[in-house]
Amino acid sequence: MNKIVTPFKAAMMAAGLALGSGAMAADAPLDAQASDPVAMGWMQGFPPPQDKTIRFTDPDYFAFPKLRWTVCHFRELMPTAGVNTAQSAASDLARAPDDKIGAVTFTPLNGGPDLSWDDAFDANYTDGVMVVHHGKVVYERYAGCLDDSTLHGAMSVTKSLTGLLAELLIAEGTLDQSGLVGDLIPELQDSAFGGATVRQVMDMTTALDYSEDYADPDAEVWAYAEAGSPLPKPEGYDGPRGYFEFLETVQQDGEHGKAFGYKTVNADALGWIISRATDMSVAELLADRVWSKIGPRREAFYTVDGLGTPFAGGGFNATLGDMARLGLLMLNQGRVGDEQIVPQAAIQAIAAGGDPEVFDKADYDLPGWSYRSMWWNTGNDHGAYAARGVHGQTIWIDPAADMVIVRFASNPVAANSANDPTSLPAYAAIADYLMESEPASLTGEEWIIEDIAGRGVIDNSPARLQFQADGALGGNTTCNLLIANWTLDGDTLSIAPGGSTRMACPPALMEQEDRLLKLLGEINAYRIDDTGALVMSAEDGSTITARRAN
Repeated sequence: MNKIVTPFKAAMMAAGLALGSGAMAADAPLDAQASDPVAMGWMQGFPPPQDKTIRFTDPDYFAFPKLRWTVCHFRELMPTAGVNTAQSAASDLARAPDDKIGAVTFTPLNGGPDLSWDDAFDANYTDGVMVVHHGKVVYERYAGCLDDSTLHGAMSVTKSLTGLLAELLIAEGTLDQSGLVGDLIPELQDSAFGGATVRQVMDMTTALDYSEDYADPDAEVWAYAEAGSPLPKPEGYDGPRGYFEFLETVQQDGEHGKAFGYKTVNADALGWIISRATDMSVAELLADRVWSKIGPRREAFYTVDGLGTPFAGGGFNATLGDMARLGLLMLNQGRVGDEQIVPQAAIQAIAAGGDPEVFDKADYDLPGWSYRSMWWNTGNDHGAYAARGVHGQTIWIDPAADMVIVRFASNPVAANSANDPTSLPAYAAIADYLMESEPASLTGEEWIIEDIAGRGVIDNSPARLQFQADGALGGNTTCNLLIANWTLDGDTLSIAPGGSTRMACPPALMEQEDRLLKLLGEINAYRIDDTGALVMSAEDGSTITARRAN
């Protein structure tokens, strides 16, 4: 294969050497205010001045500070594939702003003085951040190139969408996670992927002779980027054309399944597996099975290679609010309202995380973390997990706090290690603040019913309630599954039982179930007492008492 330094490769190398190596941190880049793309004057005017013009072929189009404009304008620079909304009506994100969140403080992981949540916004070169608690937006802020309707690059958060699609197909039986990639895609039989399982690709435990060291001009990542470039190939180029053709050239180095190794080509291999299994591109499948069903405000898109193949490892773009809708889908176990969009088993598989010992072999400074299905799992006591992308892109799911944080950013340094010290403790501080400021939260862990109208409950009967952030109320009425909805206005709690499954049970259990269903429909208030018990009361004074499962 001839080594040709094309204009595209030169541009990517300039960006990678400046950003991937972390050199910008040592060079003290412009701060967030000074590097704001509006303040810099990028692409303003008709036409913009020559020294303020950004083109895809520029060697620094994705280098700081130009990247602060580029992250919101990929569609103007390169070909893309839309992720259709199917003209579905956009769902409104409920809002309950909390003006105290900005003042929440935390201590950075690398020491130094405490910062506030608002301080972290600029420290991390944030373009936009949204905090959703109990299904409502409690904090929202934009800067730079971003507003509430702008599409922003999600970078490697894209990988997590690819992983979600794979888990969906596994849960439905369309894809076998133990299957060999070479059997599913014969074109990859002689590559490193041929002998790997689908699960090993999903968890990035493949052993690949492939480097993503942006400081090395001979690293395979540059050939990968050139193959995926939509620009015409130069005369004499005889390398692979397109993401899929490049994957055929990747060779094995070591034994699959032994160690985690974060390499983007795994995501494109998984994208190919998904497309071969469904006869749909990842953009088409995401639109059909997920995006069109979460009530997005806008069509999203993927960047594509010269053959129109979506970049499954980093090409997704969307609005901040629509990413929050996706985060809520994860938080709510794959449900949107009363509809199960993604099998609950798929969400649970992701949230469970991977093997921390396998993850540790990659030498990330993230103790206790793991990686599964292209999602990062913190291993903390909140069960928090995340989708993460370079320059600060994040979807943060905290089940214990019933919280989602989504962030778009344009940090000068690509690696998340540059912003983790002022991001990870900030997310934890917001979760703690929200949990402490609302001790009477109904959502989260299940409530086990202890008493119905002063008559207790039958021993070992599984009567329980699960309040979902989207207003659904599930659980078990004693013998059968509960189907209901709930609303809360201050301390006024209203429950509208829609019914239950109707499995026949012994008479005593059926009598208890009938009493519970009747009383649930009469509930109009609640409190959580000093012992942590949930006491729901009706107008006549009748009560239902329950406690958390854990």
